[in-house]
Amino acid sequence: MRISSGLALAFSAGILKPSDVFGQQKSWGSDWNGAVYSAKSLEAFVYAMNGDTTTPNTPRTVTQRGQVPGLSLAKENDLIIDAPELAENGTNVPVTLTSNIPDTDFIALIADHNPNPVCVGFNVIPGTEPYYSVRIKVAETSAIIAVVRSGGKWYYTLKDITVMVGGCLG
Repeated sequence: MRISSGLALAFSAGILKPSDVFGQQKSWGSDWNGAVYSAKSLEAFVYAMNGDTTTPNTPRTVTQRGQVPGLSLAKENDLIIDAPELAENGTNVPVTLTSNIPDTDFIALIADHNPNPVCVGFNVIPGTEPYYSVRIKVAETSAIIAVVRSGGKWYYTLKDITVMVGGCLG
């Protein structure tokens, strides 16, 4: 009780700021997971996974892809997204991710036009095959992006999905 009263007095007098006592709040997301899963673009996701949450967190479309150090397009058949090109209902889209990139240690799926684009992420157990099958919501016709980390570098590929009936918003 004495401590909380003392802190309240110090805050109201301007002697202390809450960030002095409770630590500095990051620019976006409340912590590592918050920053990663609140990323609005592939670029913001990769920056957050690398620990940088000071880079602007803004949505981008596939045609506006920026350059991120250590991020490159995967070679054909290195990273495979198996999903329907036409989804009758965006609330339940089956997607299979397979990485043939050696030493893959993380794989994630991003739906570019979703309100919260990051759908799922998996830590790959060493010695196992990076193959995952999930069902996701896709808000509207857009690209879905698979992104993997291997040897400290990031690789991505994308696939366009046309949604007939709304997912997240409809």
